[in-house]
Amino acid sequence: MNAPLLIGQYARSSEAVPYEPDRGFELPEVLRWTSGTPKAWGTRIDSRCILVALCLNQSLLTLTIDGASFHDGVVDRGAALVIPAGSQIDARFATPSDFLHVHVPPHWLTEWLDNDDVPDIDSMLSEPQHLRDPVVFKLTGTLLRAIHGKSSTSTLYADGITLSILARLLEIMALRATIKPARAPSVSPLEAWRVKMAIDFIDQRIDQSMTSAELGAAVGLSPMHFAARFRAATGTSPHTFILRRRIEHAQTLLATTKSTVADIAFSVGFRTQAHFTTVFRRHVDDTPHRWRGKHGATVRLGVRDLAKVA
Repeated sequence: MNAPLLIGQYARSSEAVPYEPDRGFELPEVLRWTSGTPKAWGTRIDSRCILVALCLNQSLLTLTIDGASFHDGVVDRGAALVIPAGSQIDARFATPSDFLHVHVPPHWLTEWLDNDDVPDIDSMLSEPQHLRDPVVFKLTGTLLRAIHGKSSTSTLYADGITLSILARLLEIMALRATIKPARAPSVSPLEAWRVKMAIDFIDQRIDQSMTSAELGAAVGLSPMHFAARFRAATGTSPHTFILRRRIEHAQTLLATTKSTVADIAFSVGFRTQAHFTTVFRRHVDDTPHRWRGKHGATVRLGVRDLAKVA
């Protein structure tokens, strides 16, 4: 996570992370969105990035997300709007507006939040948020100055500030998730055929990054509805399920091949061996190397209680 950010400005003020099939989102991008006049626009956020919009000057905004009214009123300077991947947004600014848009690949966030102590990562990242925080307010101003800095270290400085902003926003979102009251309406579990479609989608792309939005799209549901219904059907969030599936694939490869741990880590979708080892130990209570030494070559994918071989 210590590669530099991509920093720039939209070619046109009407742009805002449209869907681009050939565009990669391996690194966060920070782009400035400015309009000197009232403006209305709509777009669909790419399913491979979350949009964090940091307000630089107070704006009057009417915002609709996936057809539902989300905000109608003032957005204060320093406020952050966190918009899920894959969302259809329609925005109408009644005043001039100035924002920093941070396009964040979800895997950057889920690598920070990959432990089971966080209430529900997928729900956190699939619901829009309007956050106001004095720390984010100060950091946003510092980030703007760093972006326009001319020293050789300005980009590195902006990188660190952006990560600090994201970490602070995640902290606030996680706290909100722990105190949010339970919703009254019950959620119907995902149909068995949709669960199978989701698992097939995961298995076919086990070596790639994937998001809850992409899983939802694969079975024909919005990110928010998919995450809740998937959890109701399986007892776990999509993110946790994907991690467990990756670990199950890794166990099969560890027990049945001579591939190195590093090669196995990459083949099941982890970006580094260190992260793979951390997640593997959390789920299996052992390191990949030690686990491989204890198990035979007859492991079947999906079987969690694996017999030890002497």
